[in-house]
Amino acid sequence: DSGPDKDTTVDMAERAADIQASATADWNPLGEIYVKRYSNYELDWGINLADYLVAMSPFAGPLALMPKQRQTSMKSEITIYTLAGKKISTITWEGGRVIELGWTLSENLVCVLEDGSMIIYDIFGQFLYSRIIQREIQTSRVQECKFFSYTDKDKVFGGFAVMTCNTEFYIIVDIDKGKDEVRIKKLAALPDASSKPGCWAPLCKESTSVIVTVEDRVYLLSHLDATLYEINCGKKSATCWMEVAVSLNGKAVALIDREGYMWAGTTDFKSSDTEFDLQLKQKVARVQMQWGEMDYFVLVIDRIMFVKGLGKHWCKYPMNGPCCLLAEVDGVRILTNTACEFIHRVSTKSLNVLRIGVMEPGALLNDAYKEYEGDESHKADEFVRFIKDKLSIAVSQCIEAAGEEFVPKVQKSLLKSANFGKGFLGSEIQPDLVNAFVETCRELRVLNSVRLSKIGIPITLRQYRRLSSGVFVDRLIYHGLYHLALEICEFLKIPPSEGTVKVLRNWALKKVQDKSMSDAEVAQKIKKKLKDANVVVSYGEIARAAMDAKRLTLAADLLRNEIFAQDQVPLLLEMDSDSTALEKAVESGDPKLIHQVLRQLKLKLTTERYYQMLHFRPVAAALYCKVLKETDQEQLLRLYRQESLFVESGCMYFAQSFTARDTDIRKQRLFDAQKEFRDAQDIFATKAIEEHAKLTTEVVKLGLKETATLSEAVIWCVKNRQPRQAEQLRKDFKMTDHQYWWAMIRGLCDIGDYAELDRFSKQKKPPIGFEAFAEVCITHDNYREAAKYIPKAAFENRYHLYLRIQDYSKAADAAFQTRNIGGLDEVAIKAARTPEIVDLVRQMKAKLEGR
Repeated sequence: DSGPDKDTTVDMAERAADIQASATADWNPLGEIYVKRYSNYELDWGINLADYLVAMSPFAGPLALMPKQRQTSMKSEITIYTLAGKKISTITWEGGRVIELGWTLSENLVCVLEDGSMIIYDIFGQFLYSRIIQREIQTSRVQECKFFSYTDKDKVFGGFAVMTCNTEFYIIVDIDKGKDEVRIKKLAALPDASSKPGCWAPLCKESTSVIVTVEDRVYLLSHLDATLYEINCGKKSATCWMEVAVSLNGKAVALIDREGYMWAGTTDFKSSDTEFDLQLKQKVARVQMQWGEMDYFVLVIDRIMFVKGLGKHWCKYPMNGPCCLLAEVDGVRILTNTACEFIHRVSTKSLNVLRIGVMEPGALLNDAYKEYEGDESHKADEFVRFIKDKLSIAVSQCIEAAGEEFVPKVQKSLLKSANFGKGFLGSEIQPDLVNAFVETCRELRVLNSVRLSKIGIPITLRQYRRLSSGVFVDRLIYHGLYHLALEICEFLKIPPSEGTVKVLRNWALKKVQDKSMSDAEVAQKIKKKLKDANVVVSYGEIARAAMDAKRLTLAADLLRNEIFAQDQVPLLLEMDSDSTALEKAVESGDPKLIHQVLRQLKLKLTTERYYQMLHFRPVAAALYCKVLKETDQEQLLRLYRQESLFVESGCMYFAQSFTARDTDIRKQRLFDAQKEFRDAQDIFATKAIEEHAKLTTEVVKLGLKETATLSEAVIWCVKNRQPRQAEQLRKDFKMTDHQYWWAMIRGLCDIGDYAELDRFSKQKKPPIGFEAFAEVCITHDNYREAAKYIPKAAFENRYHLYLRIQDYSKAADAAFQTRNIGGLDEVAIKAARTPEIVDLVRQMKAKLEGR
């Protein structure tokens, strides 16, 4: 009965062994390191690369091919493929002679022409822009062009360098920023300008320069000067360098001559890492060489590929035909007639787990899981016990090794080993370890999905992490892989604003360009898609694209779904939907937006039409009136009259009468105000204007300003000994007792007639109280006169008045009578230098507190 189970166990163990064997089968040793050559795709496209100008994009981007025999002709084609050989687009070429093709970091294709111009296309062959690189280049012509990218830590940038026919060098960067943002830098002249350079390459560090060789001499050309470097190599005969390669981080350089002698070291040429003689039987005509990280480089000579480490170790692979090399951040990409391959250094993480005979914790954990799968649980237990103290390290090594593998079954096997080890950690497991496991599983699932031949993006985990998930999603969007990008955003839990919203917006922008569908069909499809996604995407931006595509019906349909008025209203104005734009602005309640609409409508519409539109929208009309009140009052008056707003126009005329300097204008403004209030049947306002005009006449007779008030006129009469005139003003303008008494007191105090003030206070009980008499006297600094009226003031007001005239004894008494302990404390503070008062206050407080 146990036979079948035993067979299954054996099969599982054999499969585990096969998986490990397949993972290490292509490893080749280079001293202390190993390299692996992995085939991403088999290509069945019937292309001979020897006949084409080839440009591969970094980070597993697309590639472009242009036939060499038609490179110089007026009519040709540039074809863009994925690395799996799937055609993306074709560009019909009718320009001049193309010197080189290359890619920007945003995956835009750059065509550099012999006449010194550059033309930029997107991945689908759409023209973006063109420009002359430099006028001097146009004259001297381009002889060679080399593209470069710089990758070190978190910094990534790229561009290209050109060498002209008269041996001048230029660096061109910031191509993706647009035609006017391209930066061009001319480098210092080559000292041996009369000699033909043997080879050259751009060097990127803090700034971009160029390494140029002339026979056995090596120059570094920067923006400021040219530096000659001496290379102390072991070759006895003179060396004529024919190829140079610089690492992506700009720290290492390799040179080879026609006889196969190689030198590699630092870019300051002060130290050598390796010197090696390939001992070729004949001089070579062409060499391709690229650095793969910092400890090995790849070169192709006569259909043989050499992989050379920095020591004495090397290995070689036969090539069946022509190939092209591209340096990546973690290896070298190889394109042949029949395959797309990747050669890379086997990481330390993979060595620690998969190398046969190694005793690292990760390897032992992997062995433990294989024994467990093979039903040898007692052996698995022994392995786990042996690495118990290093179990976290073992799990981490398995996780990291899984990320370095291309084959899904090897990835799965290593992740199962890691998960197996996690189970023994229990509650001691570190959160970072759990997160690393989950993130690696997610990332590998994403990478495996885009590595499929139908997608054709064989990106590695290190390349993916260097780009970041956001940039990677942007690339998928750029490729038109919207559905896949959407699934990846949801799977990786990228925030909607950086993921789902961005994908859907770009999908919709692309969809409005689809002329094969009617406006109604496109609108329905977009609205359904965005509604199902349950995220907020700006319809305004999509409607703008529809307008640019001359699909106004589609734009109007989409714009009705925009929920943000600031995105909706400007487009409505552009579409001449003025009434709707104003309604939406008013509904938003945003004063700035309403003002913006009103300003634009005023420029577009006639005055009559403009006022008609405001007539039915009181909120907009009110805001417009507020603006006119500050900027154009005459225009505001015309609006009031047109809308029969007599009270508002009357108030404006009345206000203008105070600011008018000319007497005739002031009278006219009062007359106009009276007329407006009469038309409004506002009897009170009309009567008030009449009385104001009458008062203005009286104050002018008195010699006062026309803007003087009734109280100021009475005070003037008192000060000029005209009591009868003051009494007459009181009767004529029905001045209240309160106003009249205040004016009389102030007038008498102003002229210092305190005797008359005393007689006036005794005429009858003052309607404003005796406090007013005391207050005005205090204001005029006459404390003695003020003291006469304080005892007659209301009992509760005496304390403050005594305190103001600095009669602290009476102030204390008043505070005591009203049981105001806080007032007594204030008196004690004010009279701190008078001991008698302080003692009195202390006694009063004691009585009030019952002591």
